Amino acid sequence: MEKSAHRQSALDGMRGVAALTVFAIHLWIYQLPNSMTLRRDSWATAALFEGRVAFVMFFVLSGYLLYRAFARAALGRSGPVSILGYLARRAARIAPAYYVAVIGSLICVSLAGDGTPGRRLVDAGELPLFFGFAQNYSPATLLKLNAATWTLSVEVAFYALLPVLGLLALKLRSAIRQALLLGMLVLAGLGWNLADYLSGWGAVAGHAPPSFLPYFACGMLVALGVEQARARERALGPVASAGLSAAALVLLVANGVWHTLDRSVDSFAMEVFADLAAAVAFAALIASLVIGTGAGLRWLAWRPLAWIGTITFGLYLWHIPVIVFARGHGLLPGGALSALVVLPVGVALGAASWYLLEKPFMKRAARVRRTSEARSERSRSRSRARIAPRPASWSARAVAERR
Repeated sequence: MEKSAHRQSALDGMRGVAALTVFAIHLWIYQLPNSMTLRRDSWATAALFEGRVAFVMFFVLSGYLLYRAFARAALGRSGPVSILGYLARRAARIAPAYYVAVIGSLICVSLAGDGTPGRRLVDAGELPLFFGFAQNYSPATLLKLNAATWTLSVEVAFYALLPVLGLLALKLRSAIRQALLLGMLVLAGLGWNLADYLSGWGAVAGHAPPSFLPYFACGMLVALGVEQARARERALGPVASAGLSAAALVLLVANGVWHTLDRSVDSFAMEVFADLAAAVAFAALIASLVIGTGAGLRWLAWRPLAWIGTITFGLYLWHIPVIVFARGHGLLPGGALSALVVLPVGVALGAASWYLLEKPFMKRAARVRRTSEARSERSRSRSRARIAPRPASWSARAVAERR
C-alpha cells in the first residue's frame, strides 16, 4: 500500500512539474510586448519555450490513468467498467471547476483594460462554444478568452471516445490485439496530421482531437503494459528502471533540440510527427514509476510538489486570466519576479477549486457509482435467481396448480 501511495504521489508530482512549467511559459509570454510574437533569441528562451511539451504529458497521463480500468477488464482481471459511473466521475472532475473558471476568466480579462497584451475577448454569441467545450472548433474562439482551455476541449473529446475504445478492447481481449488497436490510434492521428499538412486546413484542424490521438495512445499503451505486467507478476528492476528514465530524458531533450533548431516553415516531419517523441518519453517515465523503481524520479513524490499536482487543474484553469488581469493593472514587477505576485494567487485559486468544487463533486459522483453498481448487482442476482433450476418437488407442485 505504501509503495502504491508513493507511486501515486510521484505521478502527482509529475503533473505538478508540468503545471508549473506551463505557468512559467505563460508568465513569460504574457509579459512580452506582443504575446502573439515569440522571439526565441537565446538558449534560455528557447529552452523555456520547449517546456510547452508539458501539455503532452497531461494527455499521456490521461491516457494512462483512464484506460487502466478498461485494459484490466479486457484482460479479465476485473469486471466491466460502469460507463455511467465513468461519465459521472469525468463530469464531476471537470465541469464544475471549468465552468466557474470560464466565468472567472470573463471577469478577469474584461477588467484587464483595453490594449493589455493577451486580452482576447470574444463576442457574447461565441460564449456557448466555451460552455460546450467546443472553443477549438471555431477560429473566432480558438485560443481566445483563456488560451489554456484549448486542451480541455481535446480532453473532453477523448473522454467521450474512451468508452467506445473500452468496449472494443473487451471484444479483442488479448493484450496483443489491444496493442494493435492502440497502434491504429497512433496511425490515425499521424494520418490526420498528414492530411492537414497536405491540405492546409489551418489552426482549427491542428487543434482538433484527432491530432492528439497519438499522445493519448502512448499513455494507453503504458496502461495496457502495466496491467499485463501485473497479471504476470513482473516488474522492472533498478537497472532497467534507471535506464528507461535516462532514455526518456534524453529523448525529451532531443525533441526539444530538434524543435529549436528546425526553423523551416511548414516542415513535413514537424507538422506530421509534432511532439510524438516527447509523448513516448513521458510514457517511458510513467512506466519507470509504475512498474519499475522510479530510479532517479523519486523526488517527484516530494509532498509540496505532489500537492501542486493535486490542485493542478484549478491552477491550470486560472493562471492565464490572473496574469492578464495583473498586467492590465500594472501589478507585475517584470521578469521572473512577477511569479512572486501571480503564482500565490494561482495556487490559492487552484486549492479553492480542488477543495470546494472538484473534491466534493467527485465524492458525490462516487456515491452515484456505488449506488449504480449496487443496483446492477441486485439486478444480476435477481436474473440468476430467475434462471436457477427449481427443486423437483416445487416444479411438480407448480404443474399441478396450473392444471
